Amino acid sequence: MQKLFFTLFVCLLVYNSNAQTKYPDSLKEILSHTTKPIDRFDLLNKMIDYNDATQGNLQDTSIGLQMHRIAQQLKNDSLLAISTNVLGNYFRGKGDMPTALDYFFKAIPLAEKAKDKRRISSLYFDIAECYWNLQNFDECYKYAKIGEQNLPGKGSPMYDFMATQFHRTMGNYYLKKNIPDSALMQVHELEEENTRLKKPNYFLYTFIQSGTAYSQLDENDLAEVYFKKAHALSDSIGTPLFIVVFNHSYIPYLLTTNQFEKARDQSIQLLNLGNRIDNNVWKLNAAGFLSQAYNKLHQIDSAFYYLSMQSSLKDSVFNQNNLNKIQSLAFNEQIRKIDEEAKQAIAKEQRKQNIQFALIALGIIIFITLFLIFSRSVVANERWISFFAILGLLIIFEFINLLIHPWLARVTQESPVLMLLALVLIAALLIPMHHKLEHWIKGKMIEKNKAIRLAAAKKTIEKLEKK
Repeated sequence: MQKLFFTLFVCLLVYNSNAQTKYPDSLKEILSHTTKPIDRFDLLNKMIDYNDATQGNLQDTSIGLQMHRIAQQLKNDSLLAISTNVLGNYFRGKGDMPTALDYFFKAIPLAEKAKDKRRISSLYFDIAECYWNLQNFDECYKYAKIGEQNLPGKGSPMYDFMATQFHRTMGNYYLKKNIPDSALMQVHELEEENTRLKKPNYFLYTFIQSGTAYSQLDENDLAEVYFKKAHALSDSIGTPLFIVVFNHSYIPYLLTTNQFEKARDQSIQLLNLGNRIDNNVWKLNAAGFLSQAYNKLHQIDSAFYYLSMQSSLKDSVFNQNNLNKIQSLAFNEQIRKIDEEAKQAIAKEQRKQNIQFALIALGIIIFITLFLIFSRSVVANERWISFFAILGLLIIFEFINLLIHPWLARVTQESPVLMLLALVLIAALLIPMHHKLEHWIKGKMIEKNKAIRLAAAKKTIEKLEKK
């Protein structure tokens, strides 16, 4: 029954892929008749999303450049973050990790300024993937966890899409650290989220990671079942990235289970894909696998040839200049984060002081007003009361503004128009209250002033009567 279900799933996937072949052509047709910049950006972004789903970040760089040009033209931080992310993905797909990281780190402050959590988490997951390719697994873990902290809320329609990326990355991390039980927990989370998304590539990741985890647990029968499912699914999807993803996990399994000829054939496929895309990371891994496979097959010349290729490619991918550049980028990002945290701390302290000053000023005005109202000897002038009433109103308004400003900025995404409308609404609520309070105070003062004047008149009459 399970085999029948899987066969039907693959057939449905093939049918859908055939039905969608006309989709990019339709987008290009619509794009040719679209002139409005924001609409062109959205169409280009849809083309990127389609390519990402079918080609796996093997993007046409001209699309990313068009998007970046439009984003700069519109001076929109959110669009700039998206286009910079797209350009970074292009270089990651080509195996140029330092340049990819450069774009990703540049995009983070733009996404933060736009308060786009979907984009912020995506950038950190992309950075984690770069470090994964560079075999720096601790940095991969660190940035994946930062991405998790910036996930959209669970009510967001983008939550599952971003959460699957986190659990996929963490599953890979635990497998690399040889902690299969933790990896299987991540696979379970990935499966649950993908029941709602129904993305073929994430079905593929669950099969691959399950196969690798059961292999590490020495349950090779189960591992074989999952790898067969993954092999069939990667072939049916047919895109280079997902074939590569499958091979990166399947080849080590074949080597550990003494299936050396299969390992050689899959490694040759991986090397051909690396040459086709000109991705040095893929070629490096393929050369390493081929060297091991030929060594096990006792073909020493071929093993030495691919060992030499691996050494040469390793110098290209991990040369000191690249490593220095990557360390510099990470250091600059840490400095930026520290500076940003310092600015936020200063702004928070300044806002706290402003609120205290507003409360002090309001307290003084309330004290003076009450003194004028309840003093039994001072005749208060209505002009002074009107002055203090207006001043008090302004201070109350400023106090409320200081108090709610962070929340208001977050809700309105710092839109000047929306913030102005919100403040006008607050003022509209305060003004009637102010008028009622002022009317009450003036009424009290008139009564008090009459009483004071009447008492003074009585004293004067009594003095005149005595004389």
